[in-house]
Amino acid sequence: MKPHGSPARESRQTSPKRWLRVGLQPSTEELYWNSSADLLFVARPSFCGHFVYESINPAFESRLGVSSRDVLDMDVSDCLSADDARSVCEALRASLAEKAEIRIRQRLAFGGSSRTRETTVTPILDPATRGVVRLIGCHREARDVRFEDPTTWGNGLDVEAGLLSLQESIQQRIASDLHDSTCQHLIAASLGLMRIRGQLDGTQAAERICDEIDASIDEALRELRAFAYLLHPRDLTGDGLKATIEGYAEGFAARTSLHVRVNIVPEVDGLPYEAQRSLLRVVQEALTNVFRHAKATEVAIVIDVVDSRFQLMISDNGRGLPHPGRPGAGTLSGGVGIPAMRARLHGIGGTLAIQSSGMAPHSGTVLSAVFPHVLAVNRRNRRRTTTNTRADTGTQSAKEH
Repeated sequence: MKPHGSPARESRQTSPKRWLRVGLQPSTEELYWNSSADLLFVARPSFCGHFVYESINPAFESRLGVSSRDVLDMDVSDCLSADDARSVCEALRASLAEKAEIRIRQRLAFGGSSRTRETTVTPILDPATRGVVRLIGCHREARDVRFEDPTTWGNGLDVEAGLLSLQESIQQRIASDLHDSTCQHLIAASLGLMRIRGQLDGTQAAERICDEIDASIDEALRELRAFAYLLHPRDLTGDGLKATIEGYAEGFAARTSLHVRVNIVPEVDGLPYEAQRSLLRVVQEALTNVFRHAKATEVAIVIDVVDSRFQLMISDNGRGLPHPGRPGAGTLSGGVGIPAMRARLHGIGGTLAIQSSGMAPHSGTVLSAVFPHVLAVNRRNRRRTTTNTRADTGTQSAKEH
């Protein structure tokens, strides 16, 4: 294993432990670092969305069977198993993208048996650039025994489902607050501006300022209404997945001035309800990312059957993700939305891939998800078997009588 390169190498003059001591008494911090049973680490962003370790505490050294010196400048994926590295890097990317502390429960092994741990990652920002220069992390044993019962874990999917359900309830509350409160305040501000216009002397300069304020309020209202629409969970029980996505896309286009093309095979309505709901949430999250980041004018949503599997593709003509060779590369590929989409697709046996060159102005981004068609087939087969069984039972009963 070779040390991983980093654009921040000049900052190596400041050791990880000196970064950890910022704002704290050295003796207290060093005591916690050296004696804590929690697995503590310091990492930093590297090229192409990767992360490298700068230091790990003695408890983490003992767990991995390596010293802090051994992992210095090593890529996280080179120090951990594939599953552990993927989970840890998702937490690091989320903190890097949000520039805020994140806390999440994960199933991690670290060379032993898989256990539920609470991962906390806190970013350290450069005072001048406000960019993330370090990420301080902690893996702690989960205290809630329910998360340690293998029968309740379901290979991690039950906890993921619980977290996603919590996310939906939070999003619904935020959507309601945006629509019922924040939007109304902006409307009141717009009405107040109209009254101010009536009291002005009519000079062009004053009118121009009022026009600019009015335009800003209108833009804020448009964005808030779009976000409220994107955040609000949709109900599938009435129309099924195909019609729900089509209606949702129409509403999204009306609120954002984006042209949205939808092409969905009717077979998706044969999927189990939970699978349909997961796919709808993936579409919502993807459209939210397009609206927030892509600066696109067109979006296409396609669900088709390819090689006996469903394929979902969401593409746009926006600016694409940053190129790996440019500063900031990899930050958009993480975020909190991407892990949520992966978790939802993982729950129905699917996978997620994101393609974007980010080189041309309108290279765009393509989100591609593949998930089993057999989910729908099996459900139809179960219905057919149940129907046939009932028919056979009825025939047999008639013969007996």
